[in-house]
Amino acid sequence: MAKPKLLTLRRKLKRVAVLLILFIVATTVFSLRFDTAADDASPGPNNPRHSHATAADDAALAYIPRSVVDTWSRREYLIVLGVPSIDEEARRTRRNLQRSTCWRFPGVATRANDFTGALLVLYVIGRHPSHGYDYSAAMLEEAAQWNDVVALQMNEGLVSPGKIAGTGGEIGAEAEIGLSRKVYMWFDLALRLFPTASYIAKGDDDMFLRVPLFVAHLRLLPRRGVYMGAHAGRGFQVNKRPVGVSFMVGWCYTLSRDVAEALVSYKPLRRLAYLPYSKERQEEFLSIGMGQEDMMVGFVLENEVKYKPLNIRP
Repeated sequence: MAKPKLLTLRRKLKRVAVLLILFIVATTVFSLRFDTAADDASPGPNNPRHSHATAADDAALAYIPRSVVDTWSRREYLIVLGVPSIDEEARRTRRNLQRSTCWRFPGVATRANDFTGALLVLYVIGRHPSHGYDYSAAMLEEAAQWNDVVALQMNEGLVSPGKIAGTGGEIGAEAEIGLSRKVYMWFDLALRLFPTASYIAKGDDDMFLRVPLFVAHLRLLPRRGVYMGAHAGRGFQVNKRPVGVSFMVGWCYTLSRDVAEALVSYKPLRRLAYLPYSKERQEEFLSIGMGQEDMMVGFVLENEVKYKPLNIRP
């Protein structure tokens, strides 16, 4: 009788062992999935490990030939400059004025010189409401001609009625917040797209930049801790209390790579930048300075990230 009992016991032990192994495997897989989900909790386009990041980058570069993107990858630019602009005729005129003047200085990388130079300039454009939140035929033609248009997958904010390009007056909260989102997306994209660039900058489409002097200044600066531009200061309300902000004015400011990384690493800004504008969310946007893009950058670096870059004022 002892032998059958022994066989029965062995079968039970095998079953227990199998169940125990299955339990260990199941809990291990669950744990790994939980950890991965925690790491990927941020919006997909801003997480370099997330497949959405590649998809977002491909979409932004949809109107730039693959051969041009490959050329960029072989170059080592000192600085890449993103110029937020709008898909409308008045702003297209501004872009063409820059292309025919300051972007013809020596040192600017353009299609005409096979994108060779210290400075690469890209125009950053979203989908405009006047075209049904799509890109116009004129913009597609412009992109094909110059190969310098980044088409962000975001909707431009509505501008206040009566505001005309080139005139004074406020463009309105929705448009300002849209511009702030666009600026964040530019820095986020540029860090991934140009891993060897020492500096990343933002400029306006109505500025004139003396490129040789600008590049000469950059070559004298350290490669870390740089936040350069025309200095300004003002305040705004956060939870009904005034907060002072020191920042570089938006017509042109430059961040060294580490400073740009500090900016895009701020999770509350990252989350909001990839959320569409809504009136209900407006106060949350404004609470971190997104009512003005240049003020947003200074506020996040100084008050939130507590980063202390060298404030260089040329």
